[in-house]
This record gives sequence, C-alpha cells and structure tokens, in this order.
Amino acid sequence: MVFVVDKPQDQVGLILESWAEGFLVGSLIIMACVTFANMRRHVLLHKLILVELFLGMLHGTFMFVEPPVYNWYLSSTAILLNASWTLHNVIAWIKNKPFLPRWGSMFYIGTVILVQPYWILEITANFLYFSGHSRLFVYTRPYEALFRDPWWIFTVLSLFYNIKTRYEFGYIELMRVSPRFAILLGTMLVSVAFIVIDILSVTHVVEGPGLPDGINPFWKLAFVFKCFTDTIILDDFKTALDRLKQHKLQRLGSVPSDGLRGEFSDFSDPAQARRKRAEGVVDLDISDPSEFRHHNAGLPMARDWTKKGGQGGAAEDLDLEAALREVVPESGSSKSKSSGSGSGG
Repeated sequence: MVFVVDKPQDQVGLILESWAEGFLVGSLIIMACVTFANMRRHVLLHKLILVELFLGMLHGTFMFVEPPVYNWYLSSTAILLNASWTLHNVIAWIKNKPFLPRWGSMFYIGTVILVQPYWILEITANFLYFSGHSRLFVYTRPYEALFRDPWWIFTVLSLFYNIKTRYEFGYIELMRVSPRFAILLGTMLVSVAFIVIDILSVTHVVEGPGLPDGINPFWKLAFVFKCFTDTIILDDFKTALDRLKQHKLQRLGSVPSDGLRGEFSDFSDPAQARRKRAEGVVDLDISDPSEFRHHNAGLPMARDWTKKGGQGGAAEDLDLEAALREVVPESGSSKSKSSGSGSGG
C-alpha cells in the first residue's frame, strides 16, 4: 500500500513540532559551548559529551526543508540522533563505572552493544516509512524506549543509591553543599518523567495533536535533559562525589574543639608542625591540657554560648551584647571587666 507521510500541516502540529525542534537545537548549542569552555584536554569523556551534543543537533532542523527533501533528510539525521542516544549510554556507563563491579560493568556495556541490531532495523523502518513504502516504523517506534532508556534509568537509580549509602550524604544536605548536584538530580528526574510521557504518547495511552508517528516533543525534552546531566558535571560521578566528601571533611576539620582554628592535618603531620615552629608559628597540642593552659595564660576563657548559663553556671541566658563585651573587652577597662565577669559568673 502506497501512502504519503508529509510535514505536519495543521496549525497546532506545525507550531508544536517547530517549537520542539528549536528548543532541541538551541539547548544543544548552548550546552556544546559550555562543554567546550570547560572541557580539559586529553580527557576522553569530555570529548564524547561534545560529540554526543553535535550528533543530536541536525535532527532538529528538518522542518526547514520541503518534500521530497524533507523525507530523506529527516531519516538521514535520525541516524545521527540514534548514534547520539547510544553514545549517551556509553557516557553514562563511563560515569557510573567506578560504582560497578567488573561483571556489572561488562554486563552494562555488553547489553548496550547487543541492542544495536534493533537500531539498524529502526533506521531502515524510518526510511521506508517516511518514503511511503512501509508501515513497519509504526510497529517498531513504541519499542524505542525499551532499547534506549533502561541503562539511563539504572544510572539514575545507582547515583541516588550511592549518594545515600557510600557517601552517607542526605539529599537535602547534598543540595545545600553543592547546588550543582541539586540541579543534576532534579534534571535526571525530569528526564525520566519525559521518557514516561513519551512512552504513553507513542502507545496512544495519551493522545496529543495529530502528528505523524515518531514525531512528538516529549522525546526531545527527555533527550535535552539527559544531555544536560552530562554537561552539568563533565567528570564521572565518583570523582565529583569524592571532591564533595573531601570538602565536607575539610569543613568539619576547619574548626577543632575548644575554638582553635586549623586543619586536622596540622596536628597529625610532624613535618608540617616542624616547618611552622621554624617559621615562628606556634601550634597548640590540644591533647595536652597543661600546654593549652600555658599558652592561654592571662586570656579570658571563651564561653560556650550554645549552652544555657555558659561556663559560669548562671541560670539566665546572656544576650549577644554581653557575650561580645566579655570576649572582646573595651579598651582601658579590660582588667576590671575581666575581674567583674569572674566574680559575677
């Protein structure tokens, strides 16, 4: 049976598809520029992300051409798009690989390779459908998500799991420490949501404007947000989380007990301590109370303002102004202030 698949002709379909293509191309161009500006030389992962973005761009331009060029141009750029989808799964594998055992890593990338015959069939069906020779594409299109997205959904779940178990980060805590990671996690969830909507659309569970099979805005939105996750953090997830964990430990170690500022490494590295003594910098051994008292002789003891009554045992809470007067006495009267505070508690 000969049939003709043409550009969308109704106003709603034409506007929707044109908007979706403009959104796709514009987003990928911006992400490609950001990636290029932040990528490091000799890092394969960064180059793969850039290639992924360029491969997906051309499929957002077929609305500019007219039949019969429209038909073969759409199908030709779909080959590059399908390659970009596969490359995205490879990138997700590289980013998630440090969290996987060897057998899990091999299974992940092995299954990505095994589904490539489907994409060859899909490309052929696409050419036949948009050239009016076969309706095979109508039956293969609903299975796209099955051969495209399980690896990505696994990667999303794996990242959420490892954040909670390996790094002991709370999700809210992680978002406060790193807004970049907050955007990453939110973008992942949005991409999965649009994947679900795309499946509902192509299986006709949700009916939209009268567009030809395979042409709807939902897979474009899902694809853009998936690419966005690659651009937000160019390195693998473990490297990024390790940096955040180190940053968290450094912040915890920046203020040791008793109000002494310094890094934990200052007290544990003998060589560094010797260098500081040679430079005239005195490190206090907080494990030796006598040394601590010696170096703080004549100085007013700091009060713990988080506890009721402080160290003096007073029943009432002291306000901030009183605390500042005690810690930083006024010039010319520090002696009397200090003795007064000691007698009054």
